Amino acid sequence: MKKTLLLATTLSLISSAYAYEAQITKGGMSADLDALLEKARTETGVAFDKENIALIEDRELATSNYKFYVQTSQFIPVAQTAIRTWTDKKTGELILAEIHLDEKSKKEEASLAAKYKKAKFSPGAFKSNSLKMAISKIASEQVSKHPTDKRVLGIKSKDQWQNGDLVRVVEVRGRRGSHRIVVSLLTNKVIENSYMEFPQSDAYTTLKANIFPMYEEVEGTGEKLNYEVKELKYVKTEMPDGGENPLAGLGDATFPEQRYNPVLAETEIGRQYDIWSEASVRRTVEALVAGFPMKSNDIGSGLLLQGKFATINLHPAIRDEFSGIEFELKNGPNHTLGWVETAEGYKGVPRSGILGKPITSADELTNRIPFRLPKHDAVKYMNQGFDEQQVYYSVTTLMEVLADMGFTDPVLSTRPFHAFLYDPDIGMRNNAYYTDDTINFTTYSPENPNLARDNPTVWHELGHGVMERLMGSFLIFGDTKAGYGGLSEGMADFVAKIVVEQQTNSQDFPGKFDFRIENNTGFYLTNEFHDEGESYGGVMKDMLAAAIDRDGKAGLAGFTDLTLETMRLTRNHPALTARSWFEHMVYADSLGSSARSVGQFKGLIEKALAARNFAFAASFKPASMKVTFGDQVLTNISPASREKPLTACDASGTASYELKLALTEGDSQFIKFPATVKVEYKKGALQGALKWSGEANNPQVYTVNSADEVLSIPLAVNTNECDEVNQPDGSCKDYAYVQIYNQGGAKPIAKKRFYLKVVPGAACP
Repeated sequence: MKKTLLLATTLSLISSAYAYEAQITKGGMSADLDALLEKARTETGVAFDKENIALIEDRELATSNYKFYVQTSQFIPVAQTAIRTWTDKKTGELILAEIHLDEKSKKEEASLAAKYKKAKFSPGAFKSNSLKMAISKIASEQVSKHPTDKRVLGIKSKDQWQNGDLVRVVEVRGRRGSHRIVVSLLTNKVIENSYMEFPQSDAYTTLKANIFPMYEEVEGTGEKLNYEVKELKYVKTEMPDGGENPLAGLGDATFPEQRYNPVLAETEIGRQYDIWSEASVRRTVEALVAGFPMKSNDIGSGLLLQGKFATINLHPAIRDEFSGIEFELKNGPNHTLGWVETAEGYKGVPRSGILGKPITSADELTNRIPFRLPKHDAVKYMNQGFDEQQVYYSVTTLMEVLADMGFTDPVLSTRPFHAFLYDPDIGMRNNAYYTDDTINFTTYSPENPNLARDNPTVWHELGHGVMERLMGSFLIFGDTKAGYGGLSEGMADFVAKIVVEQQTNSQDFPGKFDFRIENNTGFYLTNEFHDEGESYGGVMKDMLAAAIDRDGKAGLAGFTDLTLETMRLTRNHPALTARSWFEHMVYADSLGSSARSVGQFKGLIEKALAARNFAFAASFKPASMKVTFGDQVLTNISPASREKPLTACDASGTASYELKLALTEGDSQFIKFPATVKVEYKKGALQGALKWSGEANNPQVYTVNSADEVLSIPLAVNTNECDEVNQPDGSCKDYAYVQIYNQGGAKPIAKKRFYLKVVPGAACP
């Protein structure tokens, strides 16, 4: 592998064995594609040419012009390749260029072409029904083997070259997550299989409304907080009039999963073959809506919360799932993409969102007094309409706050997020989630807070949307095969943190220190991406706190500006890791901006990282937490991990396990001896389903005195019954949460989860 490093601060790229990687900083050379390819040809001797480079994105950002290309062969993208350039908007001078090309694919171009030809492939053949059915069958068989999420709600796929093999990457949406199955098109064999749980000149008016400034109730304690009268800004006084069926102009258009490819959908060859993506469908719908006549949106005709930054919609499924709704359900111009199964396979179908409850008087929103129903009756909530105004306020507040701190990128910072309330799918209950410019809310169990009334949750989910807009739709996280790592969760937490700090002027409030971002978790000391996200979000929180302590409100604004610019400079990175994220942050800091001086935050960044078991030096040895059982090491993909729970079964009615725990302090002495070990059975998210021995004395506490000591942790669980059935197959899944504390520490610094599953009444194998 050849690597060109021209940065004063070295940035991390890909470590693929066949990658050519180069980075050119400000003024290093021209940003012209021919010049960049000539550099690659000179340094590798490989004849990279423009014919095999496809332009995917050409976009103006707030601080630069950005272009993104991918390498192709036979018009098919080559995995983990990218050329990305950022140039000065006025002079065209290069700010940063990063090149990731696959030498092997180019050298073996003739061989790849021969494989392509031998398999009798063509752009048309790729979309043949027989191939689609064969691959769909293979993928469905893999999904059917999953222990808890076997339902297929939608299938999407894309084709690419990967390590010399022509593969189809199939993404199957289940009830609670997404399956990613990679099938070789040359051998029809599955080469990868993973799963990830799931896991926004005009004229405006302003309305007064009752609003919870933070949330309705404190999660965990149930403490109820007061609402206040706030302003709902930027409500549009006109809106598109699409009639009774706004999407009728699409005809009977559907979008078959076998033609889904988010990369090729942005290319000319893709458009020729009707390749599509969520983004291309959205553009099609937006073009349709742009042609609608406008109608007045006012109190006289029943004003709706359709605004500059947020549109409020009810989920289309409420029409069939609920009765007793007291206002007319009308289709609106904003859509959500649903999936239907047909004889030809799964197809995406755009569905109109339902417009919310009309506002018919100036004081209506202040007369809506929020009530917390014991059983969260969705119809009563809909009839009152309070959730609509709360969500509108929350989305608008996030966009307004970030705009004040530098989120001014054309289109990206002004395009509204579309909120859909009351998704009735039981598999998505007690949830809020982001996807494709939409934030979605579900229904709730009695003990769960109403997340439509929880601003930090809304800001977290929209944090994913802000990341997608600034970091690109083609970003891949290099920490996980599924491409979705702890950085995504941690940075979404951090976006929410920015808004919380701005809205509260950094003052305390009930529940503030219970947020996930308020943690002491170190890097490399977890085995689940939600926990891994704590280290990302936590260290960013540490940096922000230090910036505010030193510089006050200017520190909040400056560090937010730095974070937004780092997002821009990692846009569509093909393998983003913790190291490369923080190196790009240091580089962005070295450039300075109108909101911050050159190098203003470098010292704070390095100090915060050092306190989280992280260093840039290749020789750095981090502290470690090793958990074993039998001959297995507990990891994020091992047996007893989240998606591979052990099935506990024993004729005696009790299954027993013995974990072995070994700790090392690392170069930074992040773990300090004697260390306290707590085994939690009840307090963690999603815990409480299994009957663990000793859970009445939760937590069980141990001490490890040195790195030479190996601690034995006995576990036992009842295999005859569950405290709560929480899986679709009638079983229960739960975990023992092994957490490490330094002496006197209030929060754990390391944590790993050991998952078990119990099937009551099942015979032991």
